[in-house]
This record gives sequence, structure tokens and C-alpha cells, in this order.
Amino acid sequence: MAVDTTKNAVPFEMAQIPGPEMAKAYNTKVIGAILKKAKRPLLVVGAELFEDPVMFDKAIEIGKMGVPIAATAHSIKGFIERGYTENVTMIGLHPLTSYLRFKDWQGLDGKGQYDVVIFTGIFYKFASAMFSTLKNFNRDIKRVSIDRYYHVNADMTFGNLAFNPDQYHEAVDEVIAAMAK
Repeated sequence: MAVDTTKNAVPFEMAQIPGPEMAKAYNTKVIGAILKKAKRPLLVVGAELFEDPVMFDKAIEIGKMGVPIAATAHSIKGFIERGYTENVTMIGLHPLTSYLRFKDWQGLDGKGQYDVVIFTGIFYKFASAMFSTLKNFNRDIKRVSIDRYYHVNADMTFGNLAFNPDQYHEAVDEVIAAMAK
């Protein structure tokens, strides 16, 4: 049975006021299909993965599908410890978001701007600010959260799954399965 990731689509923090446009919570199959269809996706991960280490393995699964990974903060350490560095680039979250604002930025590999940016494992307040920046400065990039929080400034997100880690892990597995089809 699929996890209902459309429930509890309210800001994780009460003071999170997005303005007139709020993210929509989608089911895992739709998010997976969007990620599979993306021409230039980028997975952005952060240090919160150390609090939920199984998510490193899930990020690696996505990376093995050809999705480049931007390892922010010190999250690169988690990939090195697992022996996976094939398409992982260490970069600061704030500089990365600044680069993503510019439509002519050529990406981490020099092959062009990304069309979909996927965030996970980034502290809520940081991810919220990064989504807001992209929402306001580069609307050509689809903003997707496969994080355990509902992110108001994303385009696509899960509802809040922060208090149910098993459901969250299952939801990410469902996204990965939909990407693999």
C-alpha cells in the first residue's frame, strides 16, 4: 500500500508564511514520474542525513540512476564513508542556491542549468529559504522536496512525515521505484 504523502500539507513551522502561492503535496508516483522525466535533475542533500543515515543509501540509489548529487554542509563525509563519490560534488548550500538563481549558470558539470532541483536532508529553515530564493528568482527550475517536512516554497513536496520515519522512508522508496520504472 502506498504512503499518502498528500496528508498534513501544512507548514512544518507555524510562522512559515509563504505568501499567495503554496506548494502542493503530491503522491510518490507523481513525484517519481516527474524526476524520471527531468532532463537535468540535481539532488541537493544536507547534513540532516546524519540524523537519519538510511537516507544516505537512498540518495546513493538516486545517484546511481544518473542524478548528480550536490553534497552541502559536511554531508560529503557520509558518501565517502559509504564508498560512493561517483557523481557527488561538495558545495555550500548558499553558494549553490545563488548559482541556481541565474538561468545561464552551467551547472556543477558545465553542461547547463538544471531543470529540477530535489532537496532532502537540509535543515528546515535553510531549505525553506533556498526554496523561497528559487521561487522568486528562477521559476524555470522545478523545486521538489522529498524531505520529511512539507515545504511551502517548493513546487512539489510531501506532507509532513517528520514524526513517522518508517512512512517517510517508505515514501522515498516509492519515489525511487517510480523513477526506476
